[in-house]
Amino acid sequence: MQILFLTHRIPYPPDKGERIRAFHELRYLAARHEVDLCCFADSPESAQNQQFLRGICRSVHVEVLKKPARLFQTAVNILSARPMSFGYFHSREFDDHVRQALTRCNYDVIFVYCSSMGQSIPQPPPVPLVVDFVDADSHKFAQYASRSGPLLRWLFTREAQTIAVAERSLGRMARLSFAATDHDARELRGGESGGFEVEVMTNGVQVPESLGETDNTRFQGFQPYALFVGTMSYLPNSDAAAYFAHDILPMVRKSHPDLKFVVVGRDPVRRVRELAKIPGVFVVGAVPDAFGYFQNASVSVAPFRISQGYHNKIAESLAVGTPVVTTSRAMAGIGLSEREGLFVADTPEAFADKVNSILQDSCLRQELRRQAPAVRQRLSWDARLCRMEQLIAQVVAKPATPPHELVTRH
Repeated sequence: MQILFLTHRIPYPPDKGERIRAFHELRYLAARHEVDLCCFADSPESAQNQQFLRGICRSVHVEVLKKPARLFQTAVNILSARPMSFGYFHSREFDDHVRQALTRCNYDVIFVYCSSMGQSIPQPPPVPLVVDFVDADSHKFAQYASRSGPLLRWLFTREAQTIAVAERSLGRMARLSFAATDHDARELRGGESGGFEVEVMTNGVQVPESLGETDNTRFQGFQPYALFVGTMSYLPNSDAAAYFAHDILPMVRKSHPDLKFVVVGRDPVRRVRELAKIPGVFVVGAVPDAFGYFQNASVSVAPFRISQGYHNKIAESLAVGTPVVTTSRAMAGIGLSEREGLFVADTPEAFADKVNSILQDSCLRQELRRQAPAVRQRLSWDARLCRMEQLIAQVVAKPATPPHELVTRH
């Protein structure tokens, strides 16, 4: 197949959620088909990562996001009925490049990663359209609204409503749609007429081959510690880290006063940086590889109060044999249970109890480490991506049907 692959972030390096899934999809498809990639990059430095992608794709087009223009377009969208966040990824030059590519090449399919990229598709699409929504972004913004003051509540509610219209329209236009969890698929499908079908394809895990070669001595100053990993400028992550530090950790320390809390992840916002003022809390920031932190942690924590999509860091912790305590919504799509180290609690008290029980169970970590290779096999990418490829091939082989046009407004 000849595939035009569109994504809102350059999918390399695969070091954060939005890039990890896109990278593995792109890698798998490009190894078996002719793939042309079109994407955005946040900076010229980020755009330099296209050199690796040129080694696996037939062609790569990267447009660097110019922040003043993006912020202006986002503001313009506030005055329209379009999603504000879509303005950040709106570019006439990018759209022109996509149209030119479609004119030059007889593609079998357009693969769109993330709903914001739907605005770059000519209407009607000239070839079958496949969309990986990943998350139900409309519901994510609805959760933001529920935890915000009046002005932000209004903005986030508006964003949730306008994105919901765009998601529904794009899903109806697509011949095949994916989401990362059952929750997201149900929310995207909706219960009203005009809904669309969504296939669930959960994320996989790829553990570095050098996993056993980590220098564990550099973690001795933290021991014993609970770990949180994530991009710390992302609201669900910063909220979860602060929630654990302020509401849960004090209860855990009543039984385990020496427990540290280590926060790992790029771009910590002020709310996160200030957590380091709490004795025994360490805000590490960006690291080249988080797997060493997972390996040496006593427990991973993922106390998400705002949660949408698949949480890679939960799966990565389980893949190396470190138990995780998370909330019921955040465990969506992982497909594992307490037998593999995944524990669930939805109140601060219950969360602290789960962490305490793990810390007190000296045999648990040893058993989870022993069965970690089997867990990694269950969480591997290849089986998921093979099914994705088969579904795309089926769509390409089907006769064309009249497409819906994309709508991003009421």
